[in-house]
Order: sequence, then C-alpha cells, then structure tokens
Amino acid sequence: MFKSKGYKIENYNFSVIIVCSLLSVIGLVVLKSLTQTSNQNMFSKQLVGVIAGLFVCIMVSFVDYHLICKFCIPLYFLNIILMLICRYINEGMFPYFYGKSVDEARRWIHIGPPGGGTDFMPSEITKIVLILCLAKLFSTIEHKINRLSSLIMICVITAIPVFLVFLQPDLSTSIVIVATFLFMLFVAGLSYKYIIPVLMVVIPSLIGFIWYIQQDYGKGLLKPWQRDRILSLLHPEMYPDLMYQQNNAKDALEAGNIFGKMITDNSAPRLTRYVPVVESDFIFSGVGEELGFLGALTVISLFLIFLFMSLKIALSARDKTGFYIAAGIAAMITLQAFVNIGVVVSVLPNTGIPLPFMSSGLSSLLTNFATIGILLNVGLQRKGTMPYEEDVIIFSKFHKKEYT
Repeated sequence: MFKSKGYKIENYNFSVIIVCSLLSVIGLVVLKSLTQTSNQNMFSKQLVGVIAGLFVCIMVSFVDYHLICKFCIPLYFLNIILMLICRYINEGMFPYFYGKSVDEARRWIHIGPPGGGTDFMPSEITKIVLILCLAKLFSTIEHKINRLSSLIMICVITAIPVFLVFLQPDLSTSIVIVATFLFMLFVAGLSYKYIIPVLMVVIPSLIGFIWYIQQDYGKGLLKPWQRDRILSLLHPEMYPDLMYQQNNAKDALEAGNIFGKMITDNSAPRLTRYVPVVESDFIFSGVGEELGFLGALTVISLFLIFLFMSLKIALSARDKTGFYIAAGIAAMITLQAFVNIGVVVSVLPNTGIPLPFMSSGLSSLLTNFATIGILLNVGLQRKGTMPYEEDVIIFSKFHKKEYT
C-alpha cells in the first residue's frame, strides 16, 4: 500500500498515535479504578473500543484524503439525514432504527432490536464531515473567500448541521463546531474588515445575552435547564443542586493532591462516587483524584502536544485541502478537550461533552480515532513527497496556476 500510493514510512507520524494512545491508556487506568466495585463491563467495552479505534485509525490513515473529500457532499447530506432521524424518528415508527432520548436530550440513534443493539451519536460524525466539506470548499474558493456571496454560502453550509445539533439539544458540541469553523475560516484568510466588525457586535451581544437571560422576561430564550446551568455558574450559591456535579468534581480534583490516591492511598474513599457520569463527561475529575495534579497536568500537556503536532502537519501539508483538514482537526480535538476540562473546573457551564480518547463511549472514541487516521494521511502526503495530478488540475482551474 505504501508503494502503490507513494507513501514513505519515514513520513508516518507515529508520535501522534503514541500521544492519542497515552491519553486512552490514562483513561482506561482511571476508568478501571472508577469501576472496581461497580460496572466492570464498562471498562471491558472501553478497552475493546480503544483497540478497535487504533485499528480504524491505522486503516483510515492509508486512505487518500483526496478520495474521501470526493464524497464530502454525499457525506454532508447523509449526516443531515442521520441528524433528522435522530430528532424525528421514534421507536414506534421504526423499532430497529430510531432516535433515542436520554435525560431530555435526543442525541443518539439506536440500531438493533429494542433492549439490545447499540447506540451512536450522529453529532460526532458531524464534526469531521463538516471539517472535510469546509476544507474542500475553502481550497476551491480560496481567492474568493472574502466575497460576501462566498461567506453567506459558507455560513449556510455550516449553520444547518449546527442548528440540528443545537436542537438535540447539545450546546457544547455546537460551540465546538462553531469555534472550529471560525478557526478554519480565520486560517483560510478571512479579512479583518469582517473580523473586527463581527467582534464589535458579538462581544456586546454576548454580554447582553448573559444579562437578558437573568431577567424574568428572558426565560423563553433557552430551555429552562440550559438557562439554569448558565446562571448556576454565575451565581453558584443560588443553585446548589445544579452545581452539585461540578462542585463535587472540583473536590475530587483537589483530593488527589500532587500524586493522586492511586499512588499515595489506594484504599481511601473516592469523592468521584458523588460525581454523576464521572466515567464520561467528568472523567477528568477522576484523573485528578486517582493520579493527582501531576496526572491532570500530564493530560493537559498531551493535548497541547497533540495541538502542536497537528499544526505542524498542517503547515507541512502538500496542498491547501490537507492544510485546512489538519488545522480543523487540531482545533476540534483541542477545543473539545478544553471545553470538557473547563466544565469540570467550573470555568464553563455544565453542558456535557466527552473528553477525547478518554471518556467512555464508543461513538466518540471510534470517531476520534478515525479522525486521527485522516490527519495521519495528511502527514503522509507532505510537501514534495508525491504529485497528485487531480488536485493540480482543480487548483489550476480556480486559481489560474499550478501547485506542485
């Protein structure tokens, strides 16, 4: 396969796989400790997911990202269909394929017979599909990106899946997707004549939004529980019940001290038992309690190292499409990680988003590893390593010059 595509083994970024594997191993270690006296099946399922994810990552890394981008339009509409199924198709209509609700959130599609089968989150697919679509679009209209018509088209293409994710409701994933989109738009060369006015509007609007939802007549703008979660962060003393999860998560983080209870006092009672869904959205609190400050710092450092390596791959990509894909993946994974950590340490409102490669849940795990596979393929096709004739034709058509 290396020979048929012209790939060179020395261009394979094993360091990216190592970093992601280390994050997964830390997640497994913490998950094993958290489930010692409860759900051992969760650890076994996550272990199988990590192994399967690494296999998927390696296989996808040998698939030419140009080939994947050829199907970005069908993938985009397929994802829209899955999002609509997730929201509007219930068990009574199609008992073997329907949208599933958990705690007022309709984010999952169930596949299989009632009481069995498996669930997956189409919003996880949305993130990478949108990155691929935007990368292809940006590389195609690069010199027209600051035209108003181009910006309107780009925003509409992004807004449709974001709106469907927001309706689930999944505010945190919506924020990550929008932030990733804005980062990609910025690196694509968005003019400051748009950036500065937008910031001048957005910042006061955000301040006004926070003020408005605190008023009695602002209750209808968000769902009650969404509004209360934001207000609980601003006024924690007024919402002790809503801050229960985040307050206990912070206590668990602090209880780990420098080295963590796993090393210093493994028999000590765990405060994470008072943190709901600690194995998923709040696994970082488990990292702090089990592995201490050094463990938490290691996790943060690994995500920063991943960001650095991903941006390095982006800068060495052999064409604009690869550059935008790598930059988008770097932003998406890192933003999701720091939104998750921000929620755990009560810097952000509790919105619910998994920590990449560490939180339990096969949808997120497998999708993230597949995403890393695409990133690795971009790294395999760095500048000067191999010609790609079709990409040269596409660029010469729109830019009147050839890229080699």
